[in-house]
Amino acid sequence: MDNITYNLKLKDGKEYTFEVDIDRQDRREETNKETHSFWTKLSYNQCNNCPLQPSIHTYCPSALDIEEIAKKFEDIISTERADVWVHTKNRSFFKNCDVQEALKSIFGLIMATGSCPILSRLKPLAYFHLPFADLEETVHRLVGTYLIKQHLIHREGKDSPDWDLKGVERLYSELEIVNVHFMHRLRDASKKDASSNALYIFVTLTSLVAMDINKAIESFGPIVRRGL
Repeated sequence: MDNITYNLKLKDGKEYTFEVDIDRQDRREETNKETHSFWTKLSYNQCNNCPLQPSIHTYCPSALDIEEIAKKFEDIISTERADVWVHTKNRSFFKNCDVQEALKSIFGLIMATGSCPILSRLKPLAYFHLPFADLEETVHRLVGTYLIKQHLIHREGKDSPDWDLKGVERLYSELEIVNVHFMHRLRDASKKDASSNALYIFVTLTSLVAMDINKAIESFGPIVRRGL
């Protein structure tokens, strides 16, 4: 899988490029050889559902993954406009948007492909990354991917498939907890609000999915019943 590249050009002419390696090395074994920001310590605002132990893992792997970006945008306000290009293996995307929307998309990709035991469960979606996805697009990709997995489980006969999507509901309940705690990390890492607001939007989207996944799916009824 090729890297996914985000290029942001701000109104003042500053440009930032970030390459995300979806299959990058596990960062849970990060040592103390490098100096990292105080808010990247695992024990700092650690998620109360985190299975990692500070005595074994010094740093939060997701915090390490976005540390560089958070530093670059610590003095930028969330509503500043930017031209954003996203290059994947098969196509490129462009959008002129607030910096917070661009960061939300980058953070979502980075955190899903990192070493967090909870967030990394979203990694299959990264192979079909859709930048700037809204609620409907997120639910469509999420449920479609999850049901493909359940079909494979059913075909292999090794376990009972979860056709009722209970696993999705449980996962998003866990994600809500992680995202809220991580938002507190970013607030302490930023002088201005671009990074923390980006994650706030991400948290809101997660909450909407978790609120009623079945209701969200029903909204696709008029579309999917027309064919297939």
